[in-house]
Amino acid sequence: MTLCGHLRIESDALVIEETALPGRLGRKLWAYLVLNRRRPVGRGEIAGALWGDEEPDAADASVNALISRLRSVLARFDADERAELRTATGSYTLVLPADAFVDRERAWGAIQHVQAVRRRGDAAAAWAEAVIAHEIAARGFLPGEDGDWIEAERRTLGDIELQALEAIVEAEIDQQRPPEAERAARMLIARDALRESGYRLLMRALAAGGNGAQAARVMDECRSAFAHAGVAVSAETERVYREVSGAGSPRAPSMSRPRTAPRK
Repeated sequence: MTLCGHLRIESDALVIEETALPGRLGRKLWAYLVLNRRRPVGRGEIAGALWGDEEPDAADASVNALISRLRSVLARFDADERAELRTATGSYTLVLPADAFVDRERAWGAIQHVQAVRRRGDAAAAWAEAVIAHEIAARGFLPGEDGDWIEAERRTLGDIELQALEAIVEAEIDQQRPPEAERAARMLIARDALRESGYRLLMRALAAGGNGAQAARVMDECRSAFAHAGVAVSAETERVYREVSGAGSPRAPSMSRPRTAPRK
């Protein structure tokens, strides 16, 4: 099932699009239950997730109606492929089939797996995992909706997206594909102009492609962005710049020994 981008619930035999869910509140309810399915979720918590501080007087009745309609949607699936919404005193627990796939969790698992794979020296596998994480996270979450928990989820996905771009650049450099590394690094900077790793990775990608001289322009861009934000560029970024551009500190003249006349 997909939570990122358009909601979708699917099995081998059936696909239910988000338009089949009970309206905007139904979309929010389903997403919230999936994200929190490993514990019981109380009625009050559900009401807060759906309405925030604007909870209506008839919130309990509305939650009951939404739960009933959501159960009707889930009942369309065969019994062995069906998500179950269990009720306890004042709470609900969503139980998915044991082999259920949730795209948001796949993205999280992929980004956690990337560095371990890369440490094993498998750049191709690291690249594949990073691409999966980026593709999922970049879809966004519940577009058009708001709420504290929704914003928190968007921040998590945004961080996964940025980490994935970093991993993609590193894997492209490891696989000696500088143009692809450069494109991903520029995407990273465009996504977050104050994430220093983007500038460091772009300079490394340019150097890998034999364009280390262009690092000066990248460093100027980095310094300008950070100066505008009132923060200083880190020593690590300055070090990478010197490494890839050869812009080290001028050396002091060496003290040579007096030359002696050659022996005869």
